[in-house]
Amino acid sequence: MQKIAEVADQELVWSQPARLKQAFELQAADEVGATLQFQRASLAAGEVADQQWTFKREGFWHPQITVRVAGSDANLAVFKPAWTGGGMLELPQGRLLRFGAANFWHSQWDWSDPEGNPLVHFKSHAGLLKTEGEVGIEPVASALPELPLLVVLGWYLLILFARDSAAAAGSTAAVVAASAH
Repeated sequence: MQKIAEVADQELVWSQPARLKQAFELQAADEVGATLQFQRASLAAGEVADQQWTFKREGFWHPQITVRVAGSDANLAVFKPAWTGGGMLELPQGRLLRFGAANFWHSQWDWSDPEGNPLVHFKSHAGLLKTEGEVGIEPVASALPELPLLVVLGWYLLILFARDSAAAAGSTAAVVAASAH
């Protein structure tokens, strides 16, 4: 695998090689730069050239996403979703990064620093059976030690958001259909 920082200036595309399998690859110049594989509904493993993590959504009333180094029980970082969408990532030493929609339609999302400066951009394309999207990295983000984590965790979050939206739409359709009778 190529290191994310080494291909940050190239076109980066998350793709889903097998339509029905919840596994994704970040392609950079015909090589894989990262992978994300869902093991259960909200448990996934992410990998880049020299790092591996697990991501898991926990909690109902106060949900959060834990980020752990693969094989560890200690949280490396915690993402706390906001009820309006997006949320904040708490990194070691109390550093915070925001993940939020960059447009009204929620088809573009950004990681940004506490001052609101964008670091990593995502543009997703969700189809019926397949999801893919582009990643853009700002030059200032190339030197961040957490850049690989932001690229993989951001994609994990977009997949969860898409699943949540689909589930909400399905529930709404069922309620409307049931009330019509």
